[in-house]
This record gives sequence, C-alpha cells and structure tokens, in this order.
Amino acid sequence: MRRTTAAFAFVLTVPFALAACSEKPEREGADDFAARVNGGGDAEMPAPRGPQADGPRDPSLPRVAANGRKALDQAAAYTRPNADGTADSLAIRQDGTFTLVEAGRTTTGAWQWLPDGKRLRLEGVVQQPVVLVADGALYRMQNERVPFDDVTPERTYRLGAGEQ
Repeated sequence: MRRTTAAFAFVLTVPFALAACSEKPEREGADDFAARVNGGGDAEMPAPRGPQADGPRDPSLPRVAANGRKALDQAAAYTRPNADGTADSLAIRQDGTFTLVEAGRTTTGAWQWLPDGKRLRLEGVVQQPVVLVADGALYRMQNERVPFDDVTPERTYRLGAGEQ
C-alpha cells in the first residue's frame, strides 16, 4: 500500500515539475534595450542614463562611445593581440561589410547597427556577434543582453597606436 501511495504522489508531482522547467522567461529584445538605455533608436543618440553610461568597470579599458556611429573608425582595422604573438583583427567598413581574422581564419560578411546606435551585429558570426563601440576600441559581446560594463581585455580590439 505504501508503494502505491508513493508512486501515486510521484506521478502527480512530475507534470508540475516538468511544467516549471519548461517555462521560458520573457527576454528583452534589442529595441526594448535601446529604449531602456537611452530612449530609443533616434539618429542622434543621447548618452545612456544609469550604471551603463561609462561602460567598463576596469578603468584601463576605453569608455563606451557616447555615439557609436560617430566614434567607429571605418577606415582602419582594430586589433587584439594573442598570447602566441599573433593578432586577431576586425575591420568594419562603410559599405556594410566586415572582415574578421581570428586564429588565422578570415570571415567576411555584412553588419548592421542595433537600435541603440552603440552596438552593431556581425551577421553570420556565432561567437560574440555583437560589437560595442568604444573610444578607440571595439568590444565583442555574446548577445544584446550583455551589459555595457561587462567587457574584458580579452574581448577588446583596439585601433593601432598610430591610427588613433
């Protein structure tokens, strides 16, 4: 009798547990994020309000640009040194294309601005497809929900010393 009661209790609780696991929380989209950060996707981007205004927590990293569209140098390649002495690079061009060199492999494709005017998306790139524009640097990010202050030196591409 005890086994039957325990089995019956188990059978009754399993659907509730599975239902709780399958719930997907509502995610904030890029448009919602832009509206929350700076009031929308206007052509002239005001500086964001709140803790993301200055960007990196690490003071040695470049600050997030107040207007990414104006700060992005589309005539130069941004580079990131690797531990083995090589360098990865990312070039964003005015014609809407990019060239990314990582670990000796070159990827080219199209890019487009996200509504906040501070970030862009590299189309077809799976690892860190979002790029946050800073003063003299670019930060690669995994998705639109990564806060502006969550940047690290390992994801930082900088303009060459002679190009700033």
